[in-house]
Amino acid sequence: MSRSENGFKKSGQKSSKKSASNTQVRDWSIRGAVAVVLVIPLVLALQEFGIKQAASGTAAAWREALRSKSENADLVKSEFDRITVQGKPSMTSGKAEANTVAAVTTNTYVWKGMVRSYTVKVLFGLGNDPPVEAIEGP
Repeated sequence: MSRSENGFKKSGQKSSKKSASNTQVRDWSIRGAVAVVLVIPLVLALQEFGIKQAASGTAAAWREALRSKSENADLVKSEFDRITVQGKPSMTSGKAEANTVAAVTTNTYVWKGMVRSYTVKVLFGLGNDPPVEAIEGP
């Protein structure tokens, strides 16, 4: 073998080593990108699930408190306000729309998720400490 052939083989061997290390770096880059693409939707789904659970759990606690009262005793606003609200909903108060119960005012609680919003309406009757008439929502 001549010197030029020998030199050619050596440089060819060096370039294959470099391409092998470039391939390894590229493989890890692809793996990292795939992991990020899989983790982001998972985190968003878990966050959405937590918000939905907070809305459902709060509504269930309110309904249970309303059911636990006897027929002669009403769940009044002062007692209702002591029930823990899960999560961080936004709350608006206003006049009740036309409804089948004798509600005068309504508190609307909205838990906002990335995909959708979960709304629970609490309808109150008349009085200084009005009774809870109905709970609408998840």
